[in-house]
Amino acid sequence: MSEESFDVIVIGAGFGGSACAGLLAKKGLNVCLVEKNKVAGGKAMSISKNGHTYTPWVVIGAPVEDNAYQQVLDELDVADLATLAVPESSGSIYKTPEGKYVRMPAMPASQFDPALMFQWLGIPEEEQADSLGFFVQMVTMAPDKIKELDGTDFESWIRSFGIPDSLYGFLVSLCCDGMFMVAVDKLDAAEAIESLQKMFLRGGGIFAKGGYGTVAEAYCEAVRRNGGTVHMGTRTDKILIEDGKVSGIQTKKGTFKAPVVISNAGIQPTVLRLVDEEHWDADYVKYVKELEPSYSLLGYRYFLSKPITDAGFGVIFSNTSPWTQERLDLAHQGKASREGVVYYEVPVNYDPDAAPEGKQMIMTGSFCPADPDMSKEDIHAWADAGEKIIFGAFPDLEACIESKDMYTTKSVSNATRDATVPGAGGETIGLAQKVGQCGSTKPDIASPIEGLYFVGADAGACGVGTQMAILSGVKVADTVYEKLKG
Repeated sequence: MSEESFDVIVIGAGFGGSACAGLLAKKGLNVCLVEKNKVAGGKAMSISKNGHTYTPWVVIGAPVEDNAYQQVLDELDVADLATLAVPESSGSIYKTPEGKYVRMPAMPASQFDPALMFQWLGIPEEEQADSLGFFVQMVTMAPDKIKELDGTDFESWIRSFGIPDSLYGFLVSLCCDGMFMVAVDKLDAAEAIESLQKMFLRGGGIFAKGGYGTVAEAYCEAVRRNGGTVHMGTRTDKILIEDGKVSGIQTKKGTFKAPVVISNAGIQPTVLRLVDEEHWDADYVKYVKELEPSYSLLGYRYFLSKPITDAGFGVIFSNTSPWTQERLDLAHQGKASREGVVYYEVPVNYDPDAAPEGKQMIMTGSFCPADPDMSKEDIHAWADAGEKIIFGAFPDLEACIESKDMYTTKSVSNATRDATVPGAGGETIGLAQKVGQCGSTKPDIASPIEGLYFVGADAGACGVGTQMAILSGVKVADTVYEKLKG
């Protein structure tokens, strides 16, 4: 087997790993990026099938304006390789207490109108002033005031305002079932408020033509253009430690040596699988094992004979759809309804080349546990609950289905994060952005082993999914560069 030496090795070409590797290569370091899949993007890789292009599951980015995707594309001089897109129309749908599905009024992505939102949600006129006061306070809250809420759960904070159930349902559905995939009474309020501010003030619902994976692929190309090495389809078997310090990685393609290894494989798989346990302090291993993953999405991709909606994406919700931890636990045990929130995405409505002419694909996603070993009965129980909602919102959908396929938590785990602790692996984002695991208590980007760092959604940043991962990549790149050059 071959042996090569580098300044830095990055494991995983998800958005955090690929951005970090590209930035370090641009700074002049000799970088090796190793990815187990044949394509980059991790949980947001691009897939093509029968003329359709899409991501493995519903992936929606925010904010639209001043976003991390474009900032790093520009910094790496690869903006020509990926084109971001914003749908002309979004389609969030409110299921009223009477059972009627009502679509949100059209609003430009970065010109959100609270008055239209209140009308859509059926908020009585006499309650709209208080609702507006709450909404303005939330979107204009100063950073220092947001920071004071670090450690407060979002449920306690938002309920203290006494807002109408429909407004509560909308905001919580956006947060918990889309941006964070965590129960509302576990979600950290500071994390939620900062992200909601960005979404409402700078727009939500940004995508990429050709799928999100094109962005990560562009970051990988920046590594190559700056003299680095990219090994796709190459699984890392072990991170090598010598005298208490990182020395490289072992793969079937050879051993690669470097004084710094940055893992985008997730903190739990990195600590519990890639590094031999003898190199860790027992208390640190216990801490990592007890970290909780986010929940997951499962759903269907419906390949349709004709278009049935002009919306690029949306969330379907009701007053009762937001998940608390207790309701999630009961639903998982089959003791409560699994009916919650459904996200949907229609790639051809922001990328004309994403489907054959005259066709459309709608992909759905609804809340479920992150366990990749869920029984078939559990999988179908969660999936059927989501399907009932999407068929209710789009009565014409079922008759137009030419074919459909399901993605599950096992699909997520197989494509991205190795399952290393019970019930985890299929998480949609990574570690849950819950009280005690984010903000001041988020895991450090530097591990206790010298030269080993974590990048991606598990460490180093806050925010929404892929953009959070990129911001982590920026932070880790700066930290590692200063360490090596210092």
